[in-house]
Amino acid sequence: MSPTAPLEIVAGLAPLGDGPAGHRRFVHRAIELGYGRVWLPETFLTDPVSLAGWMAAAAPGHPIGLGVLPAALRSGPQLAMTAATLAALGSQDVIIALGTSSPVVTARWHGRTPTTVASMQALLGDIRAAAAGRTDGGFVNGLGPTPMRLHVAAMGPRMLRLAGRLADGVALNFVGPAVLPELLAEIEEGARAVDRPRPPVTVWAHATVEPDERTVRAARRWLGAYLKVPGYDRILARQGYGPQVDAARLRSPVEAAELVDDDLLASVAGFGDVATVARRLDSFVEHGVHVALMPGAVRPGEATVRTLEALAPAGHGDGPAPSH
Repeated sequence: MSPTAPLEIVAGLAPLGDGPAGHRRFVHRAIELGYGRVWLPETFLTDPVSLAGWMAAAAPGHPIGLGVLPAALRSGPQLAMTAATLAALGSQDVIIALGTSSPVVTARWHGRTPTTVASMQALLGDIRAAAAGRTDGGFVNGLGPTPMRLHVAAMGPRMLRLAGRLADGVALNFVGPAVLPELLAEIEEGARAVDRPRPPVTVWAHATVEPDERTVRAARRWLGAYLKVPGYDRILARQGYGPQVDAARLRSPVEAAELVDDDLLASVAGFGDVATVARRLDSFVEHGVHVALMPGAVRPGEATVRTLEALAPAGHGDGPAPSH
């Protein structure tokens, strides 16, 4: 896939209504509007593997992005079976993306050990061995060898370099165009260490066209919480928001929302009019990366629909489209 391929799309926290029905409507509408790969991330709402099985049947042949999935919750045989099952259902173009998630999700919700660079490297090897058909532990992939494309969602320098060395692609989230060259350089450093080209990079680009006041308030609460999450706090600090990150450590989540100013909403959450948002998406593409649009901030409804339609690939939406 080249950077001029159709804009990808993420069915995140703001689908067209809560629950699986809203996600199904979102997927159908995104495909109608000409979007490319549909990413199904793991949140606290729906199980992405179940949704991927539904999508394989409902939209045969349309590219699927499964993830970002918390690496601590998955095993090599488990993901090999998932990929083999989706392939058997007719989805031949599936990418699986893995990330570290957060201590709240991995340790408090699921009681798992947080993912490290070493454990991520081991998991990538386990998945590929299982997908190839057999592991040292005796697992046999009953559906036969399955081609796998594994992306790593990375933020810190060590994980970015690991992704550059070993992953088939890299996913970046919560980043603005200004910090992108710095992150790409770290991925390239990892790739050079094993004498290979930099793997494809996809930026998950949050965007909301013409946000209303309710959406702005919801986004301030949402971003305020992420100012306090390990990993996300560091990537936001690298983009010049260190003072807000430091202040958020001393505040409750409600108080941290007050630290989210208009600049942070525009640069990280992608708030603005359609022309401004489209220019921001184009600025990512100019760096040679793919873009997966995350429309509508955190509230389902008009903001999601407006953004989804306004930024649709050329010839599908009613508004101007970025030149992807």
